[in-house]
Amino acid sequence: MASINDAFLDLRSHIPTFPYEKRLSKIDTLNLAIAYINMLRDIIKSPHDPEVTIKRAVRMAKSGVHGAPAWSTSDLMSRLAWIDWDKLGMRSIQQ
Repeated sequence: MASINDAFLDLRSHIPTFPYEKRLSKIDTLNLAIAYINMLRDIIKSPHDPEVTIKRAVRMAKSGVHGAPAWSTSDLMSRLAWIDWDKLGMRSIQQ
């Protein structure tokens, strides 16, 4: 059981979290990790710049367009808003 808990601690350190969050539950951790992995997969598979890919998905989700990536409507989008995009050399996805 300790090794499972250690694995969740490690997983939590690799997904975006809010600065004020204490600790995500195991199910929330898994759901967020799935959304994050799917977003990263879509970025890698896309022929477009990562910034373009993310912004397009955000616009689709906000507009209610059918076919928007599942990760773009998840809790992940609000967490991505906390990222300091300037440090990554990108403009905010909210723009």
